Amino acid sequence: MHTELRFPVLALTASLLGGWLLAATPTAAVPARQGAGTVWSASTPSVQGAPVTSLVAVTCVTVSDCWAVGDRFRSSASDSGPALIEHYVSGKWHPVTAAPAQEGTLDELSGISCLSVTNCWAVGTRSGSHRGNLLEHYGTQGRWEVVDTPAPQGELYAVACEAAIDQCWAVGSSSDFRRLITFRLLAGAWRFVRSSPLAASFVQANGVACATKDDCLLVGFATPARGTGNALAERWNGRAWSRVTVAGELVGGGSLAGVDCRMASSTTTCWAVGQTVARGSGLIAVHPLVERWNGSSFTSVHSQAGTAGNYPELKAVACAAANACQAVGSRGSGEDEALVLTEGWNGSSWSGETSPSPLYGFQALTGVACPTAGDCWAVGEGLNHSGSGSRMIIEHLSPSS
Repeated sequence: MHTELRFPVLALTASLLGGWLLAATPTAAVPARQGAGTVWSASTPSVQGAPVTSLVAVTCVTVSDCWAVGDRFRSSASDSGPALIEHYVSGKWHPVTAAPAQEGTLDELSGISCLSVTNCWAVGTRSGSHRGNLLEHYGTQGRWEVVDTPAPQGELYAVACEAAIDQCWAVGSSSDFRRLITFRLLAGAWRFVRSSPLAASFVQANGVACATKDDCLLVGFATPARGTGNALAERWNGRAWSRVTVAGELVGGGSLAGVDCRMASSTTTCWAVGQTVARGSGLIAVHPLVERWNGSSFTSVHSQAGTAGNYPELKAVACAAANACQAVGSRGSGEDEALVLTEGWNGSSWSGETSPSPLYGFQALTGVACPTAGDCWAVGEGLNHSGSGSRMIIEHLSPSS
């Protein structure tokens, strides 16, 4: 049953801090420094018959053809119904009918990626009377349909497709949240692939991306039986997944929420983003965790630091070029008050940008896609003006008029 806003990364803060109480304080403004001639704009579309909506992920096949997915509910207590799918075409976003939900089942989508304009995959989870993985496909027939995945069942959080290598990966967690589950699409068929062995009381894969057919990364977090949660990263080398070390994580723990790789580049470069915290008492600063992958190891890259009472968290990243990346998330004083956060990479440094926070209470961007360096879409959610539940947010980085 969906009864609250879903912000996977922020919800981890209490456990990462080992239970320390965080006090709310006013949020400081983010310095404005985005690309010359570009500006972020925001909208909060409504969906007929679904006053409670949330977008989690977005992808673009071309500048004029993008998809976004998430949740839609008749009320904040809904326990059945189809997922939310939005399509950007002909210069506008339009709601598109998702695959029908089974009776007594609630469908929620968390990731989407495309091999072509007529070959897209969306992943998520089904709860209620039919629990397990949710995998939907959009094909030449022009509609979304559910496709079965092999065992094991669980919850899928991200999918990445690369047309250049004709390959897709879908990642998530097992039904008991004690191990990762990964599926690979090759030759039109999905197959289960074992991740590396991992001893954890809770584990979640939040993102996946590939630099080449035999060089992919998945990111997330893992919590041991005792202690705080730590950022998790694994690499696919064409034969197996293996654990890799995350650099720059603070002693209080952390998590990675998103990853993106540049295909067809002379040198392998991937970016992974999330959050990390210090251990201590009282007010504890939360910092963005920004990692750069060179094909063999991660390097921690400086990003806007957090302060006590101001908790910037990055939840997704997308790169259109080696010198043009965007990361999105939230910044605020806790779960009840936050604004959206956007940061840009210009080839040498990350810097905060000015972006609108059009709703109330907690607002966050959880997905981003950049078909070109000066054209990006970001999606997320915030509180309705009436305070009766969540409402989707769609933001666009485009040339200023």
